[in-house]
Amino acid sequence: MAYRKDIDGLRALAVLSVIAFHSGLDFTSGGYVGVDVFFVISGFIITNMIYREVKEKEFSYVGFYKRRAARLLPAFIITLLLVFAFGFYFYTTKSFDKLGKEIFFSSLGTANILFAQGVNYFAEGSAYQPLMHLWSLGVEEQFYLVWPTLLLVAFRISDGAVIPLTGIVLVITTSMVISATNDGNSKAYFLLQYRANELLIGSLTALLLAKYHKDKVKENYKRYLSYLGLSLMVAPVLLYDKNTAFPGYNALLPCIGVALIIAFPNRGLVTKMLSHGMLVLIGLISYPLYLYHQPFVSFARYFELDMPSYVMFITIASLSSLLAMPTYHYIEKPIRNIARSSSISSSATIIGLCLFIPVLAAIGFIVAKTNGLPERFKYLNQFALEVTEFHSSTFHDNYERGFNISNTEHGEILFVGDSVLQHYVLPFSIAIGLGSDEVDTVTRGGCVLLKGVEFNDKYADISCNDLRSSLYSSQKNYNYVVISQSWELYQDSVTNFPDGKRSYDRWTAFINQTVEHFLQYADEVIIIGAHPRVSGATSLQPSIRLTKESYLHGLRSLEIDNAASISLASNFFLDFENINGVTILEPHKIFCSPNCILSSDIWSYYSDSQHITSAATNFVVERIKHTLAIRTGER
Repeated sequence: MAYRKDIDGLRALAVLSVIAFHSGLDFTSGGYVGVDVFFVISGFIITNMIYREVKEKEFSYVGFYKRRAARLLPAFIITLLLVFAFGFYFYTTKSFDKLGKEIFFSSLGTANILFAQGVNYFAEGSAYQPLMHLWSLGVEEQFYLVWPTLLLVAFRISDGAVIPLTGIVLVITTSMVISATNDGNSKAYFLLQYRANELLIGSLTALLLAKYHKDKVKENYKRYLSYLGLSLMVAPVLLYDKNTAFPGYNALLPCIGVALIIAFPNRGLVTKMLSHGMLVLIGLISYPLYLYHQPFVSFARYFELDMPSYVMFITIASLSSLLAMPTYHYIEKPIRNIARSSSISSSATIIGLCLFIPVLAAIGFIVAKTNGLPERFKYLNQFALEVTEFHSSTFHDNYERGFNISNTEHGEILFVGDSVLQHYVLPFSIAIGLGSDEVDTVTRGGCVLLKGVEFNDKYADISCNDLRSSLYSSQKNYNYVVISQSWELYQDSVTNFPDGKRSYDRWTAFINQTVEHFLQYADEVIIIGAHPRVSGATSLQPSIRLTKESYLHGLRSLEIDNAASISLASNFFLDFENINGVTILEPHKIFCSPNCILSSDIWSYYSDSQHITSAATNFVVERIKHTLAIRTGER
């Protein structure tokens, strides 16, 4: 295939839109469709290559996969090594454990399968998601394993069968992804069977162009079609957002738009613009640029760099380009040139490159298997190991998330809520004298379990909606039911908030329904109110760089930064104490009555902005006892 500058221009628009989206530029809220543009281009290029080689009887699996390895592996290996080094030095054991799993699955080309089990691609907390974008590489690599064989089988049947069979597979996969998206299946975003239609749109475009000459279409018509294509591609970048049902029907617009531009190059404005030297240059380095940008976004979030989104975009694009440019010119291009020959040195180079993959997979496996390689701290920073112990989660050390209600008619206490509820389970249980075997929990991070809520639960391994359904089907009786969640979150996840309600008032109907339900089965319902949001805790997290001096200095910087919101919330929650059988427990009064105490002399009571540490357990137990005693006296 003759080289086409406009396709590199398309790649440039795709990668820039993705970087803009991850940088938080508001007007590119649908910039994630840039990945779909890449899928169509990949399907087109790969199918064009295979078709030509098959027709000329030159196709070989060895040659095909040599070229794929030379194209994909250099920047990919650099990305994994860069992220591993960063995580090794800066991450906690928990975060490094998670990163190890991602390195392992990414090395094997199955990152999309891992992320499909439970992760939110649109989550704002991207400080620990440096490899989140590699799901798309997993989709492409899996497509490369399947598609050449399917295409060769179609050729064996008949040359004339290739286009109809490709069309049939395209229709089937499109129907699958539309159905899965409409059903709210979170796996539709990540898995090959739901994304294959986008690659197949590019494949079908290549096959149709090979059979039917585009020159038969008048120049004016080609221009109009390219204008339409650009509109279909750009409009979703500007109009879609994280709440758009995607992929489904909505993914078809940018994919069809790209296909039109590819199918009908012309002498008009669109082709000229896409062939501009600057866009072509960005397009040439678009693959390493795409791989490097997300780690840099993640690193910036980790250090909590406070910069406007447009500054973030310029910074990330510049840093990624500075690394992508030499990668392309001095590593990727030479290796791709070597891969084209059939010499022994060519094979040795590719084999050597491929050997990095099991090594990286082994590294990721070891990190995950050791739960974050705590030996890093043991040998390199003993103080960080000590911090790890005192910052651990009392919930995860003693309980399990999900639906955990024992098969007895009566229970002592039931805890219901998300991750901020979880860290009160052990302190509360100790305060009222209960052992772990007397505690039932229905809880999952990032999950609203209030009765009546319609929850848009994307990308989770434990279904929040299933938990809620099971919870309110239970008729077990309790002495206490404790309810809480991060009340300030879930702006978009709850789809049936009352119109016109803002802040805490929007929870009123749901809390009333929940309280009414549990008062049928419990002697007392305890609502844990608004949770403090603490700044300065992130810098105290255990890492190799952490020193005792910096930690102790950081303790003095801890402060609550949502005091105004908590003040409003206090009045809101106290209204529910007018309901007989309801008690309100306010976290702010636990930590700030009369003065705010967020640490002991040596340990922080917060591991991050929301979650308390195991070091806070005794302090919180005593405060809960004191608060409950006051409440009991008042009654």
